[in-house]
Amino acid sequence: MIVAEGKRRMFLSDIREVGYSARDTWLRIALSTLVIVLGFWLFDGTLNSFFLSVLCGPPIAYYLFCNLYILIFSSNKTIIAIGPNGFKDLRLMQELIPWPAVARIEAAAPTLAQRILRTIYLVLGNLLSASPGTDAEGTGDTIAVWCRPGSIQGRKPVFSLFHTARATNELRQLRIETSGLTVSTERLLQLLQTYHSHHKALSDTGV
Repeated sequence: MIVAEGKRRMFLSDIREVGYSARDTWLRIALSTLVIVLGFWLFDGTLNSFFLSVLCGPPIAYYLFCNLYILIFSSNKTIIAIGPNGFKDLRLMQELIPWPAVARIEAAAPTLAQRILRTIYLVLGNLLSASPGTDAEGTGDTIAVWCRPGSIQGRKPVFSLFHTARATNELRQLRIETSGLTVSTERLLQLLQTYHSHHKALSDTGV
């Protein structure tokens, strides 16, 4: 029991780093490019083809652009770092967010735009026997971190293609997009919640 507790303390004193999966990024670029090429090939000038192009073209083009952005600017880089003092998501803020500033961490449903992109990717992945890694509803790839605004005052969000945030009177929600990372959503959520509960408890007791 003592040995297990010692190992747990050593684990929680480490810094965990998460980046983007190169395989998933290339797969999404390939799928998006394939759909765009097929769209031009199947376009026959009819009203139905035009309507489908207007409806599906912009989301797919944006999806392709996002993944090219990841490949060029974020490949082989640490995107999320989790440690004893707090966590950092470079897509949201440059500064470390301390654990006492975090009220709670939970799974969250994606925004409408994220749902559309996930649905497109899931359809493509199923057609080509790929492994998207999310369910058919497009949920399960976003984590909501509720922070106390006063505790992160002055920490301004950086420009990001992936940044979304909401606020209430008491808490501010930071949304972490987990799609395409080197760890699963469940694993990342577990790491964040475990580190948060452990180190926030130590901070509250003054240890």
